[in-house]
Amino acid sequence: MLTPVEDEHSQALRQQLEAAFCVFDFVRLAVEPGVEVNQALHRQGLQHLYQHLMARRREAWKKLRQDPRYADVGEPQMRWEPERALPERLSPQQVRQLVCEDPEQQDWALYRAFCQPPYGLHFPGGAEQARQVYGQWLDLLGLDLQQQPQVINWVGDLELDCQAPAMGPHWLPWSEYFDEGLEWWGVWCLTVWNPVRRTLSVLAASATD
Repeated sequence: MLTPVEDEHSQALRQQLEAAFCVFDFVRLAVEPGVEVNQALHRQGLQHLYQHLMARRREAWKKLRQDPRYADVGEPQMRWEPERALPERLSPQQVRQLVCEDPEQQDWALYRAFCQPPYGLHFPGGAEQARQVYGQWLDLLGLDLQQQPQVINWVGDLELDCQAPAMGPHWLPWSEYFDEGLEWWGVWCLTVWNPVRRTLSVLAASATD
């Protein structure tokens, strides 16, 4: 029902973002004709993101073990329980706020999170290049307002550690992927359905210094 899409354009953009120290992970998926796009399908998208994350971690692990000093390092593991994630459908107004290129915006500030990871964003062309690449990234994800994308937020119930000290160590987000971001910077996890392109994209971020 969902098929990963990774063409030359998306590979080049991914490499460009990694070189600039962008902290967002993402996958783009094609939805087969006739498949009903419901909340369950969005949740399946989360599993595809997990597979992408683990493939990258295993690749890094294999490279690390080539050094004899790290030959005994165990294979990476990550708790991932998307069935516990609480979906929050964004309104059209919230989606407009989401894609807005305003670094001062407080609510649904995707642009600010994109441009201000914990260690900064490092494009050779500075802020102007960051703005251009952000637009290319939104287009790749299907976040084109004219095509009326539908967006679900999967981490709206998670609070930063500094804002929820009473929760205690027994409280766990639905994946340890979010542990670092919950320290202070923040966390992101959105699924984006574009009905014109029939693509479902998943983006996530969690980082600290």
